[in-house]
Amino acid sequence: MVAMLARWPHSPAITIGAAIAVITLAGGCSLPSKQSANADPPTPGTSDRATSKKPSPSLPPPPPPPEVGSCRQLTFVDIGRYSNTTPTTPCGKPHTAQTFDVATLPNKIAFEGVQIKNDAIQQRAAKTCRTAFVRYIGGDSATRARVRLTVTYFLPNQAGFDAGARWVRCEIVALKAERLLAELPRELEGLLDDGDAAVAKFGLCSTGEPGMERSRLVMCSQPHTYRAVGALRLGAGDDAYPGDERVSVRGKQRCEDLIVDLLGTDGGFTYSWTYPTAMDWQAGQRFGFCWHKRTT
Repeated sequence: MVAMLARWPHSPAITIGAAIAVITLAGGCSLPSKQSANADPPTPGTSDRATSKKPSPSLPPPPPPPEVGSCRQLTFVDIGRYSNTTPTTPCGKPHTAQTFDVATLPNKIAFEGVQIKNDAIQQRAAKTCRTAFVRYIGGDSATRARVRLTVTYFLPNQAGFDAGARWVRCEIVALKAERLLAELPRELEGLLDDGDAAVAKFGLCSTGEPGMERSRLVMCSQPHTYRAVGALRLGAGDDAYPGDERVSVRGKQRCEDLIVDLLGTDGGFTYSWTYPTAMDWQAGQRFGFCWHKRTT
């Protein structure tokens, strides 16, 4: 999910012996839609991984690429913008974002006169950073789906882009709670290779029954009622939607089996199974989430 991340509908609760299986909805990390920040000046920085085109004589020099490894104190509002000029801060101090990769947009889509909000530009930037995130953060796809660590990106502002800058700044952020970013550790590369420790710190939890109107997704370090204990893959990227029965009924059984194995008991617990709709599937969501309700 780099998500990148869907919101799903819910089904009625089902009682099985001493266990209550609540079939509802979940969404992992929901980032704001990108918006213009044209009033922002360009951000200085250095990098040998991305390039800027030579400026036109009538334009100022393009802003150089940002520096890989730099950190910033961003807000949730910041990550919804196309561009960002927040000053860097030492990574040993509190920060909420880290630049883990800087790439260059290809000339076939980043040509002179195109707007940075252009769909092709935005889609390429998002895909580039999602791919880089998988390599950088480590772990398997199920582990990445169960944490509130995610990826966003920034482009030079329109003036900088028009002057020839073609870089994409890829950032790691963590969603602590609704519209609130969490502080990040200094070292992030390969963080999810040690899945248990990372999930304990950045795991996906819900303040109430997942998918209900008043429930909110949070990091598990925050007060919560349900914890996502499993992300179950329901199909491959090219597979057709399996149908409601498979994702609902069969998925619920897989979730129940996982909880039984995890707790070493076949009753006395409450769990929830959330799954993608056909529309979510079309958008790329391939995981259902298995949730366990806290008893204390």
